[in-house]
Amino acid sequence: MKKVIYVFLFLAACSSEKEAPVEVIKPVKYQKIALSGGSYGRTFSGTAKAGVETQLSFRVAGIINSVHAKVGQKVQKGMLISSMDPSDYQLSYEEADAAVKNADAQEKQTKSNYERVSILYENQNTSLAEYEAAKAQFESAKANEKAAKQRRKQAKAQLSYTRLYAPVSGIVNYVYVEENENVATGNTIVTLSSGDNLEVLVGIPESFIVNITQDQKVAISFSSLPDTKFAGTVSEISYALSAETAIYPVTIKINSATAAIRPGMAADVTFDFSETQSEATLIVAPSAVGEDQNGNFVYVLQPEANDTFIVRKTAVGIGSLTGDGFEVATGLQENDLVATAGLQSLLDGMKVRLF
Repeated sequence: MKKVIYVFLFLAACSSEKEAPVEVIKPVKYQKIALSGGSYGRTFSGTAKAGVETQLSFRVAGIINSVHAKVGQKVQKGMLISSMDPSDYQLSYEEADAAVKNADAQEKQTKSNYERVSILYENQNTSLAEYEAAKAQFESAKANEKAAKQRRKQAKAQLSYTRLYAPVSGIVNYVYVEENENVATGNTIVTLSSGDNLEVLVGIPESFIVNITQDQKVAISFSSLPDTKFAGTVSEISYALSAETAIYPVTIKINSATAAIRPGMAADVTFDFSETQSEATLIVAPSAVGEDQNGNFVYVLQPEANDTFIVRKTAVGIGSLTGDGFEVATGLQENDLVATAGLQSLLDGMKVRLF
């Protein structure tokens, strides 16, 4: 019996040794705090567009009966782009033309009567009332004829609006309609690119727009042309935020564009903000900065034995956001190590290792 007890105690001791807790040290990504040299660039996404983009539309409503333009087609000024069924407008013109002819006949008749009554009145062979009536009828007929001619002119113009012509030479970017489609006045039929100057439209956040100046030089690259970079110049800066995107639209002129660049291509525009930051400052990555009820903080990693570090929650004062990160006003020193990921899982005093 005693032997059984000894064996049981031995096994229990071995089991206790196996279940002893093993310390798990969490790995963390980190950044070494360094000075920024006082100059930096920032890249923003944009889209290439033609110097002149024209959206063509009909000035009247109707049913499309032909579309002559195709995407990518080069068109010359005056070329027929599209036409719509002119039947209703042709009828309106014919009615207006008939009204003019009727008004013209009335004008001639009242004019003849007025001239006859005028002679009688001068010879005192008719009354003043009859003379005034003839004169009024003639003046009314002239006014009616003038109004009828104006209506005919408008009807003729509307009839001509059923044919859409290219106002300038260019390239068709988009075609939005098909035959037999009913369109309203002002609906875009095609978009036409013209002009030799290609531009890039880029959106600039509020924090950077004050650093953008007219004629500022930029570098432009296109994902579809990875081995080529282009020089550009700021040509237009919006004074107000875009209502849709809450950014400031800025137009960049491509100085030496090539035929390989086409409207709609995605572009990256790099601005050099060297002149806006004259002194070197400490920079911390945005991902390293947290915020609680006391303000901004970082987790500084203090070295310990055996390549481990102790996490210290440290309050910091941050300044402007640059292309490299936040400027550090207070709380950090050069060469400090700070955690840059998983801040929500870190605690003050925790032991970690570098990842």
